[in-house]
Amino acid sequence: MAKLSNDQQRALAGLLGLGDQSARKSHYPELTARLDELEAERRRYIRLNDELEQRVAARTDELLEANRNLQQQIAQREQVERQLRDARDAAEAANRSKDKYLAAASHDLLQPLNAARLLIATLRERALPSVEQVLVERTHQALEGAEDLLTDLLDISRLDQAAVKPDVAVYRLEELFAPLVSEFQSVAQAAGLNLRARTGGYAIHTDLRLLTRILRNFLSNACRYTDEGCILLGARRRGDCLRLEVWDTGRGIAADRLEAIFLEFNQLDVGRASERKGVGLGLAIVERIAEILGYPVAVRSWPGRGSMFSIEVPISAEMPPAISQLPTLPSTGNPLPGRRLLVIDNEISILDSMRALLGQWGCDVVTATDQAGAVLALQGRAPELILADYHLDHGVVGCLVVKQLREHFGHKIPAVIITADRTDQCRRALRRLDAPLLNKPVKPGKLRAVLSQLLA
Repeated sequence: MAKLSNDQQRALAGLLGLGDQSARKSHYPELTARLDELEAERRRYIRLNDELEQRVAARTDELLEANRNLQQQIAQREQVERQLRDARDAAEAANRSKDKYLAAASHDLLQPLNAARLLIATLRERALPSVEQVLVERTHQALEGAEDLLTDLLDISRLDQAAVKPDVAVYRLEELFAPLVSEFQSVAQAAGLNLRARTGGYAIHTDLRLLTRILRNFLSNACRYTDEGCILLGARRRGDCLRLEVWDTGRGIAADRLEAIFLEFNQLDVGRASERKGVGLGLAIVERIAEILGYPVAVRSWPGRGSMFSIEVPISAEMPPAISQLPTLPSTGNPLPGRRLLVIDNEISILDSMRALLGQWGCDVVTATDQAGAVLALQGRAPELILADYHLDHGVVGCLVVKQLREHFGHKIPAVIITADRTDQCRRALRRLDAPLLNKPVKPGKLRAVLSQLLA
């Protein structure tokens, strides 16, 4: 190492804190040792810096690799999400296509089924030999099962796709109960049961169509699963709500199975396939409709003694006026014989079936497929009541034909619209027409009750 000058030694000594005296030759070895230590320390720092740079570089490589892996995972996730979206879109498209197909196919199926039900109803009311009567009754039961299945499938499909929207208004309780009693009175009698109804001077705030569907399912199950005794349709006030109840004296349901009855395709106490009644969708439909309306449904049951199904609906302080055309309990006498009825439908088979059934009830029946044909067939004499299909040929609807016939004859002829269309648009059109609606397939008992009331 080169020898330092005196000035350099003094400057270095000042830096090292050795003072002026440390610049003497006697301190030179210590200075050299100190410098060696500093050099060693410098090399150590350089080594540490190199190691740190290597660690930073290695960590940077790891982070870059992790980033590349993350980008690959993100790309894979985006691909999976795209595939899921595509699958969801395909499923939704398939579901919409299924719903459209089901609606179209069911309408086409309901037409011949309606004609067959009317013909079978005509045969059931005739005095036939016992063997033929048994065959007719079995045919009636088979068609009734097909009708119930098709109706339930249509309803559950519309409910699942949220196509049902409540149309809430104020109704008298008798507007709800009377048609149901008229409809199920004959059903209960055929099963050897006594159907009673207890109503009061209440008005309710509800969707009449949806609430009727719920009570109809309650009554239908009561008639199906009650072997003997009676069925009661009643109402109890609970604060601001009215609890509508259906009691039966049937077989009852065990407590641990009460929740299961609301599951789809579930039927309790059914063994062989021949004992099945429907497909177990009735109460599942009830639960979905109750959710739409926001009404609580309850069930109580006593095995071996009977059951009680109920739903709570809001009471209205407003009491609407009584509707003169409201179907009521069956009254004495038969107003149908000799009455002149016009039936309009674009299906010839349905016209023939209606002519046979109404003719058997004693009515004078005129049939037509459109408004022009009706005017021609009536020969200037107005009918006492019109039964019209909703969807006729060439996009014409039965509501329009009824309106035109009323204008043609100059007075408001009572009318009933019969249709397989269950859309809200159809119901709004009927409300403007002020005509009751019967869904296909038409239940003969309900048809007779409506006609009797309108013609009474």
